Amino acid sequence: MLNEAKNLWEEILGRIKDKIPSQIYETWLAPTEGESVTQNTLWVKVPNAFFTDWIEEHYHTYIYEALESINQGHLKVKYKSVEGGKERSVPSRIYQPDSSHLQRRYVFEDFIIGESNKFARAASLAVAKSPGKQYNPLFIYGSVGLGKTHLLQAIGNHIKEHFSDLKVYYLGCEEFMNEMIDSIQANRIVQFKNKYRRKDALLIDDIQFLEGKEGLQEEIFHTFNALYEDGKQVVFSSDRPPSALSNLEERLVSRFQGGLVCDIKPPSLETRIAILKKKAVSSGVQVSDEVIMFIANKIKNSIRDLEGALIKLFAFASLTDGNIDVERTQELLTDLLSRNNREITVEEIQKIVGNYYNVSLASMRGKRRMQSIVFPRNVAIYLSREYTGSSLKEIGSLFGGRDHTTVIHAYNKIRKFLDKNSEFNNELINIRKLLIK
Repeated sequence: MLNEAKNLWEEILGRIKDKIPSQIYETWLAPTEGESVTQNTLWVKVPNAFFTDWIEEHYHTYIYEALESINQGHLKVKYKSVEGGKERSVPSRIYQPDSSHLQRRYVFEDFIIGESNKFARAASLAVAKSPGKQYNPLFIYGSVGLGKTHLLQAIGNHIKEHFSDLKVYYLGCEEFMNEMIDSIQANRIVQFKNKYRRKDALLIDDIQFLEGKEGLQEEIFHTFNALYEDGKQVVFSSDRPPSALSNLEERLVSRFQGGLVCDIKPPSLETRIAILKKKAVSSGVQVSDEVIMFIANKIKNSIRDLEGALIKLFAFASLTDGNIDVERTQELLTDLLSRNNREITVEEIQKIVGNYYNVSLASMRGKRRMQSIVFPRNVAIYLSREYTGSSLKEIGSLFGGRDHTTVIHAYNKIRKFLDKNSEFNNELINIRKLLIK
């Protein structure tokens, strides 16, 4: 059974290896090993509990696709931590996406409450306890990485747990649009409409993606009306309040504002410390109060960046047995800390990326569509979204008056390319170093 499990897991990893950057593969997947196959479960050894969360969150889709491709789709994958030389089973918190598109790790109990988010959290819990009865629609807005997705999915998971007869569905606005386009092309638009209008709770993330898309706005408007008139719950999230969304039909803005609109602000120092401590405890990794305080003081505007900092520290500790002190933390998190503590402008990004790829500033902002110019331009747009607080519209205007949809397209194109190309990953690391000097 040992050899069977080991060979099976190696075959799975072999099918995954070319799909992700080599550095990431060596960090998160290479240290794992198939241990046994019992009934319908493949058990895999991992260095510690944190690996379980990370692998399931980022690579479970690849893993189950690989299982299907080798005719082993009936198997579930579970993990055992060998931390400290002792084997122990690690509870799995993320599963294959179910029919609701929800991830079970997003629950209210794991959402750290502070002054910056307690109103949004309270409103979300009220909706989850009485779907369709109050605060309909609920509209949550705030910057990237502050917990909007967590709240939307926590609503869905709570409803599923306490109202098992209700049909819940979560998705991003871009996914909604892509599915709508596919349905039109396949002449299945009626089925598409019925799919969403028969839900009891519909949770749509990143609704700002509606901007400038008239057909999508029309479908969202009628879907919302159908659900609302039937007393069904609708929840939206966005990076801005409804009034700040541009190129949106007035009737749709009115619908968004017709329920409860609440925001999430960057977390306070106390909240940041609480988030870091809870993440460390849940991952089974010891981090000193000095390190926690150092990170909390340096990273102020994004929960996602806070967690990203701990991820890097945990990986270092797991793979090297190294001590995590403040000096080591500062060394390991140089890129992340620099990004959080120095304002970088779009123009600065354009110049650095242009110099790196030998493209002039005029070409970066111009209309020419040569690949030798388009690719660096897309890289600059990608970094502008990552490193500046500029809106999509502002970024587009600084790249020759491009609209926000072009900015989104460029960003997504580079993000997908980054996942597949390790050589480009190294290029981007070099450019980032130039940006944070």
